[in-house]
Amino acid sequence: MTQARLFAGARVIDPASGRDEVSDVLVADGVVQAVGRGLEPAGAEVIDLDGALLGPGLVDLHTHLREPGREDEEDIASASAAAAAGGYTALCAMPNTDPVADSAAVVEKVWARGHSVGLVDVIPAGALSRGLRGVEMADLGEMARGRAQVRLFTDDGHGVQDTLFARRAMEYLSGFDGIYAEHCEDASLAGGGQMHEGERSMALGLRGIPAEAEELMAARDIALAKLTGCRLHLLHISTAGTVDLVRRAKAEGVVVTAEATPHHFTLTDAALEGYDPNAKV
Repeated sequence: MTQARLFAGARVIDPASGRDEVSDVLVADGVVQAVGRGLEPAGAEVIDLDGALLGPGLVDLHTHLREPGREDEEDIASASAAAAAGGYTALCAMPNTDPVADSAAVVEKVWARGHSVGLVDVIPAGALSRGLRGVEMADLGEMARGRAQVRLFTDDGHGVQDTLFARRAMEYLSGFDGIYAEHCEDASLAGGGQMHEGERSMALGLRGIPAEAEELMAARDIALAKLTGCRLHLLHISTAGTVDLVRRAKAEGVVVTAEATPHHFTLTDAALEGYDPNAKV
C-alpha cells in the first residue's frame, strides 16, 4: 500500500453529487478513501491546498491528436501530457487523421497508443463515412465491437450533406446505442466562407458564412434523431439559434447534447478587424 495523501483545505467540486465546499480529501492507492472536514489520518502526507479547486478529472470531448499522419503537429504522447498537466483525464480523439479512422485497424491503433502512453484515457471516435466523404458508411459495427469499443462517430471537419445517408447512419447506430456527432455546416451555404456573415464581413470584404448554414443542419439532425431514436451530439455549435434548437429538442425528449469551444463563446467577429490571422480558427 502506498502512503496515503491528505489534500487539506481544498474547494471540492463534484457535479455528480452537487458538492461545492471547502473540505479535505484522503487518497490512498489511487482511490479516494474519505471526504470531509477535519480529517486527521495517521501517517498521511498532508498537502495544504489553501482553497485551490479539487474535483474529478475533466473530459475533453473534442480533440485533434493528429496521430496517425500528422505527428509533426501533435501526437498522442504530447497531447496526453498537455491534458494531464491541465487536469484532464480523458480525451476523445477525432477521426480526421491520415489515414482516416474509419476502420477498426485505425481506431485500435489510436486506442493502443493512448493505452501505452498511459497518462490519460484516449478514447477514439470513428468516422461515419469512408474517407470522410459522406458517401459510403464506414465500418461502424466493427469499430464498436473491437478493443477500442467506439461509441461516438463523426465526420468532423465535414458536415454530412446527404440527408438519406444521415438517416441510415442514425438508424444503424441506434441499434447499439452509438452516438451520431455532427459538424453542422451546410456546404452549399458555407462554401468559401471565411467568417460570420454580417455587417463586419461586408465591411472587411470577406465572404461570410450565415448562421443558417449551421442551424439548418442542426435542425435536420434533431428531426432525424427524433425519427430514429439515435443519440445525437452537435459539435462546436456557435449560434444562438442552434442553442435554442437544442433546448427545444431536449424539452421534447430528444436525446441530444452539444458542445461549444472557448473561442466560440469568448470571441466575436470583431476580433477579425485588422485582418489578424490569429483570430481565424
